[in-house]
Amino acid sequence: MITYKQYHIQRFEQGHRRWVARITRADGQNIRTILPASERPYLDTRPAGSAEEAEGLAKEGIDFGGVF
Repeated sequence: MITYKQYHIQRFEQGHRRWVARITRADGQNIRTILPASERPYLDTRPAGSAEEAEGLAKEGIDFGGVF
């Protein structure tokens, strides 16, 4: 697990060569999203071909995706 801008990112393999990154807030609060407007304890990225790609998708979501 890594910490990136007040969020934790955990990478894990979901099936054969399908990697997903789970984003949680470092302070334990729920994550709020803009579209659709919701609040959840964690968000998962879409499946990626490698752990590094999944981590990159998580960082993009944090930087540009409207995760609060």
